[in-house]
Amino acid sequence: MAPNFSKLPLGDFENWTTPHVARLHESRVPHKTFITELNGHTETYGEFIGKARSLASFLAKIGVRKGDHVAIFCKSTIAALHGWLAANLLGAVDASINSNLLGDPLKHVLSTARPRVILTEQECLRDLQNAYGGLDGLPVILVDGALPAPDPSIDFIFYSYKDALDEAPLDWDKVHVTPLDPCAVMFTSGTTGPSKAVLMPYGQVCMLAQQVILNTRLCAEDVFLCVHPLNHIAGKFMGVFASFVAGASIVLDKRFEAATWLETVREFDVTISIAHGPMIEMINQRPRTPFDDGHSLKRLMCCPIPKSLGSAFEERFGLKGIEMWGMTEITCPCWTSLDGTREIGSCGVAMTEWFDVEITDPDTGKFLPNGKVGELVVRPKHPGTMMLQYLNDAEATVKVWRDLWFHTGDAAWRDERGNFFIVDRLHDRIRRRSENISSFDIEQAALSHPGIREAAAVGVPSGMESDDDIKLCIVADAGETPENVLRYLADRLPHFMMPRYIEMRESLPRTSTNKVRKRELRESGISEETWDRQASGIRLKDLYRSAQPK
Repeated sequence: MAPNFSKLPLGDFENWTTPHVARLHESRVPHKTFITELNGHTETYGEFIGKARSLASFLAKIGVRKGDHVAIFCKSTIAALHGWLAANLLGAVDASINSNLLGDPLKHVLSTARPRVILTEQECLRDLQNAYGGLDGLPVILVDGALPAPDPSIDFIFYSYKDALDEAPLDWDKVHVTPLDPCAVMFTSGTTGPSKAVLMPYGQVCMLAQQVILNTRLCAEDVFLCVHPLNHIAGKFMGVFASFVAGASIVLDKRFEAATWLETVREFDVTISIAHGPMIEMINQRPRTPFDDGHSLKRLMCCPIPKSLGSAFEERFGLKGIEMWGMTEITCPCWTSLDGTREIGSCGVAMTEWFDVEITDPDTGKFLPNGKVGELVVRPKHPGTMMLQYLNDAEATVKVWRDLWFHTGDAAWRDERGNFFIVDRLHDRIRRRSENISSFDIEQAALSHPGIREAAAVGVPSGMESDDDIKLCIVADAGETPENVLRYLADRLPHFMMPRYIEMRESLPRTSTNKVRKRELRESGISEETWDRQASGIRLKDLYRSAQPK
């Protein structure tokens, strides 16, 4: 089946760019509310696009050109989104970075992205300077607060975001991009090494947005609640950009809080949102109230909806769950239907008009029949709808594209009706609070400790479906304690990478080729010898409050 562009909101493929959507809405709906922050700050489509055009002019003034990378190291704010759209209007690449990163993981992503300029905020500035200072003359635009006093030890050149918005808006005639041009770098989990940088074209992010619109019927009358960070496809492209394409309004929350989620839904008359399995479970664990289904939220995308909940969550809150499966590299090729009964445990059927999706034997690459578990593989039916490459990593790009298929690393099976079911992960990713965490980053932070000789991080069951707790197994010198190791890691890892469990071992189990047997460490679970941070009464908030700059 050949792709039918007439069914899609953006129509012909040549329209699949961020600047095309922006120019369209600036002329058609300039006075409609586009985005609202929880503090009450609101911008219309015209105001939002106008500020992005002014910021784009400033970026061009300080030397940003088509193809350059603009790093955005901020919390989820409207200012960060101005940076995203401004970069794309120039044909520059939005390199949004997790604002919780610090130390070596932050240094790695910045070194990989090689930004021409960095947009950041006061809260992130110290971590940025610690990880990436010393670069001669790198421009840094501060979105809040006063510019720092001159410091000879810091080579950044600071600019004011407020002053940048005083520039005349970028002329539309200076915008020249195509759907095949790169527009975004997003960092995904590195399962056997550091996190990889996914280079995405305009066509791919437009595919993601239109997948949301087609499968959820997102429209201009909707209000979308975005609680995911803007360095994640769920936040940036399935939330903000999908709403932008549809002409809908969006409510931007800096972080997900189960205790206030329903209150936010009710306050802003939210009609649609997106979540991950652990979020669903945390919301469902909240005490029942008379207001659970007295709200406007009717559709909730989720990846996945925990099988243990069945349809109970949907029934309790009076909404329709829409499950999908995807990855940053490939968009979301599988969706459940908004109509009819959802198959519990399934991530839906393939969008066969746009993608080939198969199950293969991970050892031989041969296709497997329905009912057999194998590796899920995907390929597009139209160019520009999946990633271009892993940035600066040709080896990883070639490895993941084998036999003309993208190999996802996920184990799955398909039933006779075409429903796909994800079973497990084939590699060493750890899934924690909707983040794919690289075990490599945790291990490298631990191994930088002078008293630790070996380290291996694995995911262990957390009690929540599709969510892991982190167990760090180490071989350490005599006298080292789990408490001291944890305090050491607090200076080097973001909170979501911090282990709950630490096991002090005499050695790590290894294969004949000296690889750590991580499956054995996972399957050994939690024993009496495993130290538990929560049982010891240590709170991450206290650790980070006492952490000192390196």
